[in-house]
Amino acid sequence: MAIAPGARPGVRILKAHGDPFEAEMAEGGEAPTNPEHLAVLNRLFYASTVDLGGLVEVQGTLYVCTRSGWRLAPRA
Repeated sequence: MAIAPGARPGVRILKAHGDPFEAEMAEGGEAPTNPEHLAVLNRLFYASTVDLGGLVEVQGTLYVCTRSGWRLAPRA
């Protein structure tokens, strides 16, 4: 688990790259509703810090990066 460079406290990259096919299963999930979380997530993606299938936790909420955008990820 890594803390993203320049990220705010409470942001952890749990997996920077994942399986795009696994991420495809999450595409129908709920999109982030917190605009601050979405801004952090998008910044990580556009900086190439996280790619498809990546898992990021922002202030206790887990997100997965999909081709359809960020989605809430189920806790294992």
